[in-house]
Amino acid sequence: MGTMRNKTAASEKTKTRLINVARDLFAKKGYSETSIRDILTAANISKGNLYHHFKGKEFLFLHIIEEDNQEWINQWEDQKQQDYKNAIEKLYGLAEFMVKVSFHYPLFHASEEFFLSAFSSQEVVERLNKIDDQYYEMVASILEEGNYDGSWTIHNIEMTTKILSSLLYGLDISSKDSTKQQKQELHRQAISIFIKGVR
Repeated sequence: MGTMRNKTAASEKTKTRLINVARDLFAKKGYSETSIRDILTAANISKGNLYHHFKGKEFLFLHIIEEDNQEWINQWEDQKQQDYKNAIEKLYGLAEFMVKVSFHYPLFHASEEFFLSAFSSQEVVERLNKIDDQYYEMVASILEEGNYDGSWTIHNIEMTTKILSSLLYGLDISSKDSTKQQKQELHRQAISIFIKGVR
């Protein structure tokens, strides 16, 4: 029993080292320029060890962005408890939070590369869709809250969520070379225009 527990602990330790090393390499070299060999060498593990934990490079990267996404959701949930008076303030808060996250995210460019690569696996597509769904839920919950607190009247929450999410995502991509202040101003203006449109 103890031996089994030791093997499991050692396996988890190897997996953690593998993830940390891969995260660092992806941040420095990008997604496509980081090879399996690079990861194996830096982590000092065998190919069998990597494939014991992940089905390949894309699944390793996917695991990393899923972990990061969950961390952001947790951070936003904590921030949401701040003293926002209504959904309008919360929407500005979410936009500011997104800028902060994207601006300081070391895997921002690697993630862009990853999203644009051709996926052979339906599982990867489904897991990426789940990340999108979690993001949509964050936006939708604020829009629904605004219906209740009188910030606006939105009849089709699902459609409006997609429109607003696409607007913010598009701004993130088109302003990737901007300063943090420029990005924040763009997002503030976008939220302002959006709110005028739905009020």
